[in-house]
Amino acid sequence: MKRTPIKRGTKPMRKRSPKRAAYMSSQARQDGLAHMGRVKGLPCAVCGCPPPSAAHHCTGDKLPRDDLRTIPLCYDCHQGPNGYHAAKRTWVAANGPDYEFLPRVNFLLYGD
Repeated sequence: MKRTPIKRGTKPMRKRSPKRAAYMSSQARQDGLAHMGRVKGLPCAVCGCPPPSAAHHCTGDKLPRDDLRTIPLCYDCHQGPNGYHAAKRTWVAANGPDYEFLPRVNFLLYGD
């Protein structure tokens, strides 16, 4: 009986584009990570559940995904059975669009 060689089953990592590599090492990326860290320390923007929270990227109203446009959401409001990513239409009908929470988050973080 002839044995077949063992196949590794792992794929090589995708190559990162030069544009993406430049962004990942830029100051804008570092600022975004620092902002998301501060957002995660806030209570949930919807139900007020105490921190830590998840930083939800607001992409409603055709906004591009940006690390500076994030709101704090607890697990249930973010990914739970009735959360934003599980039932978006129901969540928006009950709470309003996600981007409407951005001014309140900015006020809590910066007092503006």
